[in-house]
Amino acid sequence: MELRYFRTFVIAAEQLHFGRTAEILGIAQPAVTQQIKALEARLEFKVFKRVRRGIELTDAGAVFLTHARQALAHAETAVLAGRRASRGELGKLSIAYASSVALEPELPALLRRFAQARPDVELELRGIPVQDQMHALADERIDVAFLRSPPGPLDSAIRLTPFSRTQLDVVLASDHRSAKKKHMTLRDIGDDVFIVVDDPPGVGLGHRIQELCLEAGFEPTRTIRTSDSVGVTSFAAAGLGIGVVPRTLSRYAVAGAVFKPLEMANAYSEVVIATRTYDHSAATRALLRMAAER
Repeated sequence: MELRYFRTFVIAAEQLHFGRTAEILGIAQPAVTQQIKALEARLEFKVFKRVRRGIELTDAGAVFLTHARQALAHAETAVLAGRRASRGELGKLSIAYASSVALEPELPALLRRFAQARPDVELELRGIPVQDQMHALADERIDVAFLRSPPGPLDSAIRLTPFSRTQLDVVLASDHRSAKKKHMTLRDIGDDVFIVVDDPPGVGLGHRIQELCLEAGFEPTRTIRTSDSVGVTSFAAAGLGIGVVPRTLSRYAVAGAVFKPLEMANAYSEVVIATRTYDHSAATRALLRMAAER
């Protein structure tokens, strides 16, 4: 049933005159009559009855008027909501992040700006291991992923956008023999147990640190593997070994941990934003635009 029939009916019910209704709508009076007849044919009941002064609502027409007004109001609301969604002002955005990335100040700052600019977009934040993020993105279970580079083998439908870069530090116990040093190299780790993030081959911070070890000619003899950088920091503080973590973890250090700058020219970890190349969601585009404006 066409909404224009509802609109014509409501105006006619308010004017109780087809001629004035035609003037308001800017159409000929016969067109008004035809639309009312078409509406009554669809409804299978009369909405008007003719009287000497013009027209009056039937009992059924009076009841229908209330609902017709509601239908027009709902339609207008739907149009406005659709327009807002097309501008990225409504909807839902599912965002995944690696645990250590959540500690980077850039991510919460970005999400705060986004939430303030688009308060009616529901943000779903999910901590997902880096090895699972690409699958979740390809399967459309999430819309955006924040992870440490490299992400491993990429599907052609996944696009990466640089987001932030963090220096890497060596973390060790405060009573370690090297705790007084101003900075450290990977070779300084020597025969100490090396605590590493257990990322899959070619993926994330674990692979990045492995690249740096190869570049420095350092091959650890003993290792402890843990699921994330927070674990590396905690176990290093406990004296179980030495690790390399993003510098941002020093802001959240557990008691007994000290952080030393890693003395290498390219000792950094890069955070990237992963999205689907075919995702034309206005909310996703708005988030990427804000990330680029930092």
